[in-house]
Amino acid sequence: MTLITTLIPAYKKDYLAELFLGLRHQTCKDFKVILSDDSPDDEITRLIRDGHYAALLSKLDLTVVRGPKNARKNHQQLLDLWGGKTPLVHFNLDDDLIYPDFYRVHAAAHALGGYAASVSRRWLSGSDGRPSIDLPIPDFIAEPNQRIVDIDTAGLFGSTVAVCENWLGELSNMVLSVDGARHYPQPPADGVSYYGLLDIGLLLDASRHLPIAFIHDHLSVFRQNPQQTTHNVKSHGGRVAFLCWVTYALAAWKEQRISAAQAVQAVGIATRRIIAHYADDEIMAGYLDLLEKNSSGLEQLHAAFAPFWTRLLASNIGTRPSTAQPDGAAAGTAREALAV
Repeated sequence: MTLITTLIPAYKKDYLAELFLGLRHQTCKDFKVILSDDSPDDEITRLIRDGHYAALLSKLDLTVVRGPKNARKNHQQLLDLWGGKTPLVHFNLDDDLIYPDFYRVHAAAHALGGYAASVSRRWLSGSDGRPSIDLPIPDFIAEPNQRIVDIDTAGLFGSTVAVCENWLGELSNMVLSVDGARHYPQPPADGVSYYGLLDIGLLLDASRHLPIAFIHDHLSVFRQNPQQTTHNVKSHGGRVAFLCWVTYALAAWKEQRISAAQAVQAVGIATRRIIAHYADDEIMAGYLDLLEKNSSGLEQLHAAFAPFWTRLLASNIGTRPSTAQPDGAAAGTAREALAV
């Protein structure tokens, strides 16, 4: 059985050559790749079919499928096509880079047993992909004599949710087990959960069931570039990204994973950021009004915020809760696959 499946939700062609180069030079070769093409007019598929990346792809076990032209559905389609057929799975986003030992070290971490996910340190770069910034990690995880460290749940929630910070990274610098991938975030039909930001939301949810392994090696690059959707703060996705920290705080407090004081602190941090970025935004004004009217306690705020949050998610196709997918829907897409 193949060990790892690499999932590429492809939209931009700009950095694909470097992505393919990173995969070609992996020291662990026991992986296969599924690329779901969400590019306009299926441009990436045409480039692959016409041999544009032939030299880079000649040694890769690559299957290309047509994407659904929707970012969230593209991720879900890839997960469905993988379907747990390999013990490990990795999302390699189309603008990020992994270094040659990425799969070897992550596989070694998972071989230690029972992890939901392994997460390695990553460099931050500009558009050129050259490492320029080393992103900080909290003191509790900074064990210089240990290459791989277990992240306990209390440390994870206290260093992320309580201070509204994601120091762990993105989907590209983590590898999931089958059990871990079951916690890939889905929009809730009601209530609060750990849906919002795919990367940290997945780790928060999964860590409630299985440990997370943190690898001190810098094994990838998170590339900042002008085309990233995170730059569009005033979009629906931007609002969700800011408000989800309120959701996380209330969900974690309800589960007694953070204290009431930590939850209040987190809501305060998230709210100050919202005020700074959304001074004239009608939707965020609704949140601020809700907060003012329900500030007597966390229980009251939780009860008022939950329906506001689910209405916001349901208002956009990108975050609307899904109906069950008919059996064979993913298989139908797979039949359109281009094997390279």
